[in-house]
Amino acid sequence: MWLRPRGVEDTAAGLGQAGTRALRLAAVVRRVALCTLVVVLAACGSSQPSPRPSPRASHSPTAAAPTEVATATVAPTPAPTPTPAPPTPSPCDVAQQAPPQGTIAASFATALAFAPDGRLFWTERAGTVRVWQGGAAHDFAHVATVTTERGGGYSERGLLGLALSPSFASDHLVFAFYSDPDYTDQRVIRWHDCAGTAQNAQVIVTLPSGGDCCHKGGRLAFGPDGMLYVTLGEEHTAPAAQNTGDVRGKVLRYRPDGSVPGDNPFGNPVWAYGLRNPFGIAISSSGQVAVTSNGPSGDAGSPSTGYDLFIASVQKGKGYQWPDCYGYSHPLQTSTCPAGQLGPDWSSENSTVVPTGVAFVDSAGPSAYAGHIVFCTFDRGMLIFTPGSPHGSVSGGPSTCTLDVKEGPDHALYWSDAGHIYRGA
Repeated sequence: MWLRPRGVEDTAAGLGQAGTRALRLAAVVRRVALCTLVVVLAACGSSQPSPRPSPRASHSPTAAAPTEVATATVAPTPAPTPTPAPPTPSPCDVAQQAPPQGTIAASFATALAFAPDGRLFWTERAGTVRVWQGGAAHDFAHVATVTTERGGGYSERGLLGLALSPSFASDHLVFAFYSDPDYTDQRVIRWHDCAGTAQNAQVIVTLPSGGDCCHKGGRLAFGPDGMLYVTLGEEHTAPAAQNTGDVRGKVLRYRPDGSVPGDNPFGNPVWAYGLRNPFGIAISSSGQVAVTSNGPSGDAGSPSTGYDLFIASVQKGKGYQWPDCYGYSHPLQTSTCPAGQLGPDWSSENSTVVPTGVAFVDSAGPSAYAGHIVFCTFDRGMLIFTPGSPHGSVSGGPSTCTLDVKEGPDHALYWSDAGHIYRGA
């Protein structure tokens, strides 16, 4: 409600309607003027200084920097790692197999080799490689070879050696050594195994075979270095054994494709020399190389029999005395044995055993052989080697171990003779 000033109501009574409006307008003007005066007096009578504006930072004519805002850095959620698809099975793979559980027939099984899938491969001297698969023996491959001399005389030729690639589970490679029917060459051949059938035969090494019956060597083994080791006899050319530029009378070392490794000691395939007829080789998981070698038979002025050798650890670049010495370092071609060359760890001396295949038996092998090196012989069967000083000793095992011996994946021992392969647990 609005309050009217005193006297206004009396004046309005004496005026007409228009006058009344004029009076009201005048009253409003007076009130506005009064209020204005009060405000001005209040401002003039104040003792407080007028507030000053706060100082401002000077600004360059460039645009102001954006306001910095604190934010939390959140790492992006990593995409889930996809689970790799299982490898596609190769049509050449074979399911895990059980090795033979007893004696099986085999025709002069010169060499034995086990695949990681449990299958047993073996060579038969007349030219067939066979495999124990699905509980039975099957032909795997054939090579053309000879087992007699021209005219039918005694010979040490034939299909003699066998080894499987250390990467067999992925590359399926099978290697063999055989004498060519040309009576001039010996060859290392390899195949690709496809579910028990040989494919892609390839000769990777060609070696001389010599002009007469004997000292052909012919054994194969892979080392933990992935290299292929090959034994070759001196082929009745005794001086060749001491010549490091000649492959005869040696342990040779190749890559799996047949090329020569750059770290071989003589810049050629020769790895160790001075051997008469190395007819057995085995290499342990640590790289120890064991070799058997047949002793003299009247050649190079030697005794007519005996002095068969076993060397437990053949060394890279070392010589092993033949034909300068034989047996336990008996001088033959010279008055003393060559300086720096090594004698055998065991010699049959004046008896004859004709040593052949050799194997390292691990601690899980049959108790009679566990932790030993064993080797077969034609004349005395299996011999079990025990190290000693200055020479080791041997004890006897099964008489049927005449050709080759291997420890199976079941840690049983397998060995062969002219008619069978045997199992001993």
